[in-house]
Amino acid sequence: MDSSLYTPKGKGASLVKEVVDTINGLGIFANDHKFLCRVAWVESKYGEEPGTHRSGYHGGIWQVDKIGYRETVIQQGLKKYWDKINATLGIDWTETKWEDLEKPLYSGLAARLFLARISAPIPTDLPSQAQYWKTYYNTSAGKGTVQKFIDDVQHATGCAV
Repeated sequence: MDSSLYTPKGKGASLVKEVVDTINGLGIFANDHKFLCRVAWVESKYGEEPGTHRSGYHGGIWQVDKIGYRETVIQQGLKKYWDKINATLGIDWTETKWEDLEKPLYSGLAARLFLARISAPIPTDLPSQAQYWKTYYNTSAGKGTVQKFIDDVQHATGCAV
C-alpha cells in the first residue's frame, strides 16, 4: 500500500482516488456513486485549497469536524466497519485521534464512517447528492449550499467527475 495514504497533509486528485479505491476495496460500504470523491472535491479541492490544513484543525481532505469524527469512534453500530478496517488495514479505529485525520486515508475513512451512520442511502444523481451532502454532511451549521455542491462538482476534475 502506498505510504502517501499515511503522509500527513497529503493532497491531490490521484491521492484522493487512491484513498477512495482503498476504502471501496474493503468491500464493507455500499456503493457511494462517487460521493466520497465529490465530497473531497467540494470540501477542499482534494486538499489543494488553502485552509484545508489550517492551524488547530485536523479534519483533513474531507474536512471532518471534531464532533463528526467523535461520532465515528463512539457509535457502536459501526463496530462491523471498525473490525474490517482493523483486520484489513491494521487500524484500530477506536484508538485513533482527530489529529490522525491529517493523514489522507484516515480523513477518508472518517468521512465514510460518518456517512455509514446515516440510514438513508447515498443517492445516485448529482442534485440528490447535493441535497444529501447539505442535509447530512455539511448540515445547517456549514456554509455550503446545495447549489455550490452542484456547481463545484460540475467544474471538478479527477474522481469526482
